[in-house]
Amino acid sequence: MTDDERGVIDAQGMLDLSHLTSPDQLAAITRISRVGVVVVPESLAGAYAAIPAEDVGSTVFLPDGVKPRVHVGPLVVGGDGIGSPDEILIVVGVLVVIGAVTGDLPQRISVVGSVFAPRGSEAALGRVLGGGVGTVSYYRHQEGIRVKTLSGQIQLSGSSLANLTGEPTDILVAAGQLIITGEIGDVGYDQILIAGQLIAPAAGQAQLEARMDAQGQVVWYRSADPRVFLEDVELGPDYFRLLDHPISIIAFGAVTISAGVTAELLREKVADVVLFDDVVAPAEVVPALQVLTTIAMGQIRVADGPRR
Repeated sequence: MTDDERGVIDAQGMLDLSHLTSPDQLAAITRISRVGVVVVPESLAGAYAAIPAEDVGSTVFLPDGVKPRVHVGPLVVGGDGIGSPDEILIVVGVLVVIGAVTGDLPQRISVVGSVFAPRGSEAALGRVLGGGVGTVSYYRHQEGIRVKTLSGQIQLSGSSLANLTGEPTDILVAAGQLIITGEIGDVGYDQILIAGQLIAPAAGQAQLEARMDAQGQVVWYRSADPRVFLEDVELGPDYFRLLDHPISIIAFGAVTISAGVTAELLREKVADVVLFDDVVAPAEVVPALQVLTTIAMGQIRVADGPRR
């Protein structure tokens, strides 16, 4: 480790400094970089602010003398068991509260992500929610409902949304990335709560939107066959020629369209394109890509040329 690297905290999902009690203990940290969430005592806020930091998603300041309870990922709790007044609840992910809020509450609830809670709990939760980053939604609630939670990167068939083994009052909560493939028929969930990304067929948009509350990004693709590329990929003319029907390209990594792919071939074999990263293509193909692309988080550019 070089001298420049000593004391540098880099590339961590969460940095928990809640156990520190004096500014001297923070002195060993020379820089904080690419950290999702930092938890630090309020009494050390000044010393923490003096540390050079970049790309820190959120900082949660912990009241002195309060016990922290930290949860990373989806947390589903009953309204009568969220926590005790001598603690602060910190959730990095999604907090789902089921049932009326009747029990004790933590002194503070800080959520870096999303909160879903039943209607009628606005006043009780509103006074303790703070110090987090994200959104709060209140859903319809009735006694006896069942909540199914999905987290991470999940792919489901459209038919699975029929919820054949459940009840029509069930709630589906999806935190992370949910990709739905295939035809969507009857939807057997009363409510679908999305925190993150939903990628689903446009043909099923009406069925889902009637039941859906989304915090994040929703993408509707046009074809009956989505091809999801999670890493960088290069697609050449033979790839498109071998396709016997139009597809949807959903790319989370960078895409390279090789020489030899024509605009006509692309428009024949691709119904739409969703880009979360850059795409590079021959100059004659770029206009067709621009027409086919419905969402572009990255750049569309000519190979060895300027960005467009």
